[in-house]
Amino acid sequence: MSGSIQIIKASPSSIIGGQLNAMALGTMAHTIVGSTNQTVIEETMGALWQQKNNRFSHEFAYEAKQGKKTLGILTCYPTPVLDSLGLPTAKQILSIRRMEMIVYAVKNIRSIYGIMTMEEGKKDEFHIGSIAMLPESRGLGIGKLLLAKAEELAKEQSCTKISLTVREDNPKARQLYERVGYQVAGKIKKGSFSLDRMVKQL
Repeated sequence: MSGSIQIIKASPSSIIGGQLNAMALGTMAHTIVGSTNQTVIEETMGALWQQKNNRFSHEFAYEAKQGKKTLGILTCYPTPVLDSLGLPTAKQILSIRRMEMIVYAVKNIRSIYGIMTMEEGKKDEFHIGSIAMLPESRGLGIGKLLLAKAEELAKEQSCTKISLTVREDNPKARQLYERVGYQVAGKIKKGSFSLDRMVKQL
């Protein structure tokens, strides 16, 4: 069935893009968006998806599509590009969320600082910022197709390593990454966030 699935450059008009990015973030989205309200999270992530020059933008994303339906998404970039998007992303979130984000940041300054200073990738790596699939599409091989696309893009940019982070509470995702050659290269512990940093040699 995966033969009918295509990996294409993402569109800003894809309604599901922001929702899938929110799904990939899990509870980390609460800190990034400054809210535990799922509607607020999805609306904010949707706005970021439509805009450019932020780490959650369609600009750096690809969609797994079956016909007209988006089943999964991938965001990826060379790590120096990811690092350069930190401040623009924060400014766009502040522009969208305004006073609510300022109030949240004041109350949760350590969590915000932890997110902002998280070293997800090394300078010589191509990095997968997020990867997510709709629950009903799991088992179709979409995760492997998206990972293969990221590796293709990494090679096009002459990167010899590709990295990603996975939440410690997501062992199924970690097992998938291990099956296709990723190895745990370290752990990131920032406040309540615990991530495994995984790397694959290309």
